[in-house]
Parts: sequence; structure tokens; C-alpha cells
Amino acid sequence: MRHIEQIDEIVRDSFGLSIAGLFSATSAHTRSLSFEQQKQTFFCLIEQLLTSGRIKFIAPGVDCYVSAANPNPRFTISDSEAQWSASPKDIVMQLSAQWPEQVHDEYDVDLVTYFYSIPGIIWVDDDGTLVAS
Repeated sequence: MRHIEQIDEIVRDSFGLSIAGLFSATSAHTRSLSFEQQKQTFFCLIEQLLTSGRIKFIAPGVDCYVSAANPNPRFTISDSEAQWSASPKDIVMQLSAQWPEQVHDEYDVDLVTYFYSIPGIIWVDDDGTLVAS
């Protein structure tokens, strides 16, 4: 796993935002890298943040999203059943396998679609409070 030098700055800039916000912050702090290298850095960062307990993901298919059509979902992000329990390596493997190969820059509409299709990110604050966008 690659060491990411500006991890604290990236987390500061994206805390509480969606996974797209995390990718944008990663890109902003790695401008000298190619898009492919930024993508790889992004997935390494996710694995490091999962391993360190700074983020979690909502489990695939879990009903915890509040909407007008679903005002009372079955779970909240605080429920352990709502949190993806796979290993960080397995989560990253599944997320990276879904990455749209035809995307070549961060403004591609297929990337936006990807970010909305994968499970939501759950941020873990220093005091243990869970925050989802």
C-alpha cells in the first residue's frame, strides 16, 4: 500500500462529504500526478482510511437512506448491520472493479454515475461520531 503524504489535509478538505468529495480532494492534493495515478492514490487512500477506522461504507443494498419516498429507512448509519463489514482490501477491490474504465478525467459524467452507484461513505469523527453525506 502506497503512503499518501497529505492524508490529513485530504481528510480535512473532504470530511462529511460524499465519496465524490473525497476524490476531488485527493485530486486537488495530487495535481502533479496523471489521472490514472490519482485514481490509484484514491483507492490507496480509501484502504488506509478504512484500516485506520476514519471511514466506513454503508453495506451494499442496505436500506438506510432517507428520502421523501422512504422517510423511515430500516437502518441508520449507526446500526452495525448497515455498515459494510468486509475487509478494507475487499471493499477497495469491489469499488475499484466497478470503476468505469472509459473515464479519463474527473469531469466525466460516467464518474459521477459511478460515485452515485457505489455504497455511501460514512466518516468517523475524532470523537467516534458517524457522519454521512
